[in-house]
Amino acid sequence: MTDQPAQSIGSLEDIWPLQAALNKKAGIDTRGLGEALTSAQPSPDALLAAGRALKNYLDALAGECHELHDCLSWKHWYREAREGRQYQLQDLQNARVEATDMLFFWVSICQLLGLTPDDVYRLYAKKLGINHARQDENRTQAEHGSHEGENRSVV
Repeated sequence: MTDQPAQSIGSLEDIWPLQAALNKKAGIDTRGLGEALTSAQPSPDALLAAGRALKNYLDALAGECHELHDCLSWKHWYREAREGRQYQLQDLQNARVEATDMLFFWVSICQLLGLTPDDVYRLYAKKLGINHARQDENRTQAEHGSHEGENRSVV
């Protein structure tokens, strides 16, 4: 085993510094880049560095999504599909690990964008209200563009 944190992890607040340390060990200061973006006018250099790191983390997150996808019987030409088992979960344990891997990159992305756990909770609560309203109003996908401004109110 490699170095593991000795402390217990019970919340996002506990995860944030651990992920920042892991990222820094790998050569990306997600906390520092995120802090640089929280100023009123982030510098072009800070925006570029954060954008490059964001692209790396988005690619990594997409890779984990594909690995989670591969835990399913998704190929329509195989026997599972013919037997009515297309999309059957094949590897629950690995799916759980892949979902956890996704969390590593999601936290890194949040840090790059200058978000704290409190920010995430606050934004989630506001966006949850919008998402409930969208479902309660029985909106269609065609209407999505006319309501995109709702996201601007999530601050």
